[in-house]
Amino acid sequence: MENTKLKAFLPLFYIVWSDDLLTQKELKTLKDFIDNQSWLSQNEQGELMRMVDISAPPSRKQLFQWKTEIEEGLKALPEAKDIFDLSVWLSKNDKTILDLEPVFNNLESNLGIAGEEAISIFKTFENTYTSIHQTVSSFDTQKLTDLLDGDYAHVIKKVKGIISRPEFIYETSTDINVYREKVLQWCKILADEKLGNVAYPKEYGGGDNIADYFAIMETLSYHDLSLVIKFGVQFGLWGMSVLFLGTEKHYKKYLKSIGTLELPGCFAMTETNHGSNVKGIETTATYDHDSQTFIINTPHDKAQKEYIGNAAKHGQMATVFAKLIIEGKDYGVNAFVVPLRDKKGNLSKGITIGDCGHKMGLNGVDNGTISFENVVIPKEDMLDRFASVNDYGEFESPIPSDNRRFFTMLGTLVGGRIGIPRSALSAAKSGLTIAIKYGDQRRQFGPEGGSEVPILNYRMHQRRLIPLLAKTYAMHFGLQYLTNRFLQKSETEMQEIEAIAAGMKSYVTWGTRDILQECREACGGKGYMSENRIDALKNDTEIYTTFEGDNTVLMQLVAKSRLAEFRKSFENMDKMGMLNYIYEQTRTAIMQKNPMATRKTDEAHLLDDTFHKNAFEYREKVILASAAKRLKKLIDSGLESYDAFNVAQHQMIDVANAYLDRLILEQVQLAISNVNDEGTKIILTKLKQLFALSQIEKNKGWYLEEGYMEAPKTKAIRKLVNQLCWEIRTDAVPLVEAFDIPDSCLAAPIAFL
Repeated sequence: MENTKLKAFLPLFYIVWSDDLLTQKELKTLKDFIDNQSWLSQNEQGELMRMVDISAPPSRKQLFQWKTEIEEGLKALPEAKDIFDLSVWLSKNDKTILDLEPVFNNLESNLGIAGEEAISIFKTFENTYTSIHQTVSSFDTQKLTDLLDGDYAHVIKKVKGIISRPEFIYETSTDINVYREKVLQWCKILADEKLGNVAYPKEYGGGDNIADYFAIMETLSYHDLSLVIKFGVQFGLWGMSVLFLGTEKHYKKYLKSIGTLELPGCFAMTETNHGSNVKGIETTATYDHDSQTFIINTPHDKAQKEYIGNAAKHGQMATVFAKLIIEGKDYGVNAFVVPLRDKKGNLSKGITIGDCGHKMGLNGVDNGTISFENVVIPKEDMLDRFASVNDYGEFESPIPSDNRRFFTMLGTLVGGRIGIPRSALSAAKSGLTIAIKYGDQRRQFGPEGGSEVPILNYRMHQRRLIPLLAKTYAMHFGLQYLTNRFLQKSETEMQEIEAIAAGMKSYVTWGTRDILQECREACGGKGYMSENRIDALKNDTEIYTTFEGDNTVLMQLVAKSRLAEFRKSFENMDKMGMLNYIYEQTRTAIMQKNPMATRKTDEAHLLDDTFHKNAFEYREKVILASAAKRLKKLIDSGLESYDAFNVAQHQMIDVANAYLDRLILEQVQLAISNVNDEGTKIILTKLKQLFALSQIEKNKGWYLEEGYMEAPKTKAIRKLVNQLCWEIRTDAVPLVEAFDIPDSCLAAPIAFL
């Protein structure tokens, strides 16, 4: 092209042809533009029309030549802001072109080309704001690890050392029988290391330390989760049911051999027909006073024990939950020790075992079904801490209320609802470590002419993973609080602790499920490969949302507990107290919902602990009061309370979630306020802020509906969440390294690029 005036069109022509083919819309736009330019001669118009002829597109050589000329213009005009600047230079400052800036800008707009963005196509970038962002730790990783491990660093270090040994290399066989035997071998090694009986009394070979048991379960969860569940069934459910539901005679008879794994056992509660409804189980234990025995029976197929860990292959005995029948009278659910098979694996008389076979995950655990047909056990094998049959064949219990006795019995097993979420959280930590380390190294795309950029530098990738990292840290401190409450429990606190445990089990296992799904997707095709372990973590933890109580059922339990507390707070008030309570709540609501507060968007306010705490508390109180009001209205209208709760079930889940959000936030704020190391405190503060703002953003629809916030404020929160993700990104790898997961356990090749 000799005509320098026409060269002004080269940047536009290059951009529209760079996709290889002009669209009909682009073609019409260009032709209309050329036709309407009276400053162009007929020949010039013809030459330009030939350059947009679809039947004769420019060759690659010609496109390259155009781009070379454009790049020369950029060298001469390093400060060029848009395409028109280039067009003027290419036209050699033709006076006609100089006067046509509005015309060219209008053409760019009609073609959908933004001048400043389009000019970047021709630039070569060595460094950009996005590409230079990288991992630079702002804190001492070891100090954060020490904080996370707390008082249990000694046992955590011991367990990590054991599971890093060569004999703990992952089993890759797809034969579930091979896998089950390997998991049993691992359990035996742990028993030999005196980790299985750590919670049992010292006089029976144990360590008398249930806190260490929780730490062991959590740390083992960095390894194979089938091992964790097998370990938990044997030493937790089976052993601790004997410990907490039995008495001295049972300890002497069973505990030592359970702790050494000489006596593998099961925890047989769940039945096909009744799932989470333990009160409804139908297995019977009928007392025969003449022979001083109990006869254990499964009345029909749907009353068989189902999903029982250790049952299919290895269990020799089981704690069996059954309805106690004495002289035809039902005395409710009680626990009994029942033999299943001898040491050689031969089934006991009257026992029928089924194998659950291959499952979605946890295939190293031999889950099975158990049926009983007139299985006779001695009277002393009733676990009789809370109920017994006396020498006269009469039922006795230190707890007169049937309901209270039942819930007291189940309450002693609340430890399982602490161990499971702690295990789940370790799996989430593993998944995040793999995904974040991979994102820090995996490069893709980048500025034109520049290097590819780590995918963790992309804002959307940060949005996917870093709020989940903040939530994981928050849940860690929440579980620390629950564990400490349980370890220091008093009788009067147990009901509240049980509700917190039920809620945290649900909250954390649902959280883990979502975290691992996001980690899988964030790792793309590599996340789908079994060698990178996210599939095992994901599949194995799926059932965590179901066992130890279905999450939805447990969250309703939490909500009922909160409603009971709500009702109690009014029952204990006189009229003046109630008026004062309503006045205080109304005053607080008005203060928090005044126009200044609802619109306030300055960063200091949005990052403030008090704002977060108030927002979480407000949501919890309003949702709770709303649910209570609705239930009362339904019952007053004539519905039975059972039906009323059914109608309002979805609100029950909201009540529980709002309560747990607030509880966890409080514990995070409290934990961080006690951190002394400055670097650790700064990064944890950012995580705390991100957790709080992410949860508010997640519930922004509710806050907007309530008038607690206005749109400018929720938009400012969204912007600040993005900014916190960007700031935390540089510390993301050190933050997952602070989990201190052994390399041999992490094992995923993409975590070590």
